[in-house]
Amino acid sequence: MSTIVTPPADAVTVAKKRASLPLRRVVLDIHILAVRNLQKVLRKPRFVIFSTVQPIMQLILFQFVFASIANSQGLGVSYKDFVVPAVIIQTMTFTGVQSGIGIADDLNTGMIDRFRSLPIARAAFLLGRTASDTARLAFQVVLLVVVASAIGFRFHTGPFGAIAMVIVAILFGMALVTFSEYVGLAVKDPESVQAAMFIPLLPLVFTSSAFAPISSLPGWMQPLARVNPVTAAIDTARGLSLGDDKL
Repeated sequence: MSTIVTPPADAVTVAKKRASLPLRRVVLDIHILAVRNLQKVLRKPRFVIFSTVQPIMQLILFQFVFASIANSQGLGVSYKDFVVPAVIIQTMTFTGVQSGIGIADDLNTGMIDRFRSLPIARAAFLLGRTASDTARLAFQVVLLVVVASAIGFRFHTGPFGAIAMVIVAILFGMALVTFSEYVGLAVKDPESVQAAMFIPLLPLVFTSSAFAPISSLPGWMQPLARVNPVTAAIDTARGLSLGDDKL
């Protein structure tokens, strides 16, 4: 004889409240959780400093270390103009890893279980995380553009091209954030999430058109580089900043 397990009355009440939430309340829940995630980041000043300094260091190093080598390949534009869009996309790629780590950390600390006991929208947790991490990515993109402009980077397509490039970089970062969140939910361990994310991302970045034209890569690697999603994002950002005629 089978036994029917009846869920606790509190769980049924929470489920009913969650199912009947109006759209305005769902948006408010997303906003509250996004603010909560941003406050967590701001309470870690060392994390904020290191995550800000690292992409700036990469930008400066790639410009002054590899410029003399790259200019000898006849790019047709200065290497700083060539590499800045790539560094921005690379920063979006690796910064997105933090989303999965944060999800896994919330799973391990029981925070998600606490959210499940509240009458809030189920989607609010993930959408709040996505919104807060997108805001963080947008800040990094703008900061990198400002720093790049200070060392001589210039948009060749005017203000509309600059705005479009920033939007493309942020959208690409959102895609990586979403993928990272999925990995965080599947792996559930913060350290393992970081290792799992770097396995596909590292080869994708360094077999792309980020730091050298695809034509300069080994012959067997060029077809892979052309279908690389990182290459697509970098070439789009580069086309918006330099113009298609200079690619």
